Amino acid sequence: MNSTETPSAPRFGALRAAGLLSVVLLTGAVGCGGGDAAAPPDLSAPPTNVRWQPFQGVPLPRTDQGPTAETDGAATGFDHSPTGAGVAAMVHAVRLSVADDSQWSNIAAREVVPGPAKDEWAVNRVQVSISGPADPVYAPRLLGYRITEYTDQRAAVDVYSEYSDSSKAVNHTTVEWFAHDWRLRLPDPESTARPIEPVGEIPSDTVKVEAPK
Repeated sequence: MNSTETPSAPRFGALRAAGLLSVVLLTGAVGCGGGDAAAPPDLSAPPTNVRWQPFQGVPLPRTDQGPTAETDGAATGFDHSPTGAGVAAMVHAVRLSVADDSQWSNIAAREVVPGPAKDEWAVNRVQVSISGPADPVYAPRLLGYRITEYTDQRAAVDVYSEYSDSSKAVNHTTVEWFAHDWRLRLPDPESTARPIEPVGEIPSDTVKVEAPK
């Protein structure tokens, strides 16, 4: 009788110890996994050290998140972050729309993602002449931006502006991380969506980057 029961005790003890060890290791693994999880990007972080500089009669922001350089009218050098993407969307959208005849080609080359949309825009731009600053009646005053989608490679950014008659509009833009910078992705030529729409109020979660009046 003793010969059959004595070995069972250590086997039970070993199994119990192994089970406890498994629980401890599993708990430790779960704890480590939670600590390694990356925090989601903060889409509402505002830019810092905002200054305003005129371009073609329109005040545009310069911030700690960009742009860091301007060459022949083209603004480049934005942080690879949601805030950098938001500022880039504001800057690129306005510069492209008000650039004069000597500036627009360089701005398109440095601030816009290459592709059919850019090519078609250039064909249409050649047929228009802009020789001076934007007419104050039509010049936008930037109010801020709202990021609706974000990845490290692409961001959908709604840019809000006000006009001289106090009307407001939203410009639905997309910026992409291209050649180590945020660039504007122009709408597909076949798209029927309206890139600019009037709005009555600015959403409460808009990141305010309001140009001086």
